[in-house]
Amino acid sequence: MKTKVSITVALTLFLSVLISCNSSTKNTTITETSVSTGIQDNTNKYSSKMTKADKKKYYNNNNTVVYEIKYKSDGFKLRTAASDLIWKVKLYDNKVKISDNEENLNPYEIKMTDTYKAKLVKDDVALARTTYDLNAKQQSIASENDAQPEFFETSYSPSLLLTKIPGIALDQKDILIEELKSKGY
Repeated sequence: MKTKVSITVALTLFLSVLISCNSSTKNTTITETSVSTGIQDNTNKYSSKMTKADKKKYYNNNNTVVYEIKYKSDGFKLRTAASDLIWKVKLYDNKVKISDNEENLNPYEIKMTDTYKAKLVKDDVALARTTYDLNAKQQSIASENDAQPEFFETSYSPSLLLTKIPGIALDQKDILIEELKSKGY
């Protein structure tokens, strides 16, 4: 009898947590960006909500779906509100591949080279590198195009190398970085 009560309580708690996760809304600080003009509108922020176990939708201030994330066991896809692919992200133990096509052709790769070091690679050419200073709690990212490295006061996240990928809208970069950070990258 005591075991049945324990199992019932455990199942009730599990279902409560599962339901609250699926219906939760999270406000984010992701800003909308006009891809055609490159002008950033800081007044509009996105909120996100898990709509299914494998899908999250991002909404603007008008509660209109702007983007969605479709989760897979080995990564995720950033898609338009109409479910058209924008970016496909494949996760591996020591690297992340980011491409704009289903076949994952010509991807950008974030390769973890050491505990607190990573590099952004495209076609076997290193585009940027990041390191983390544990004492200063500061991450630096340097690329061939930068005169000086950029510094971030944050915990280590190789996903910040996404800031160096040209052609990704700023709001999409923010979403991709947030998703990768939530997965430990």
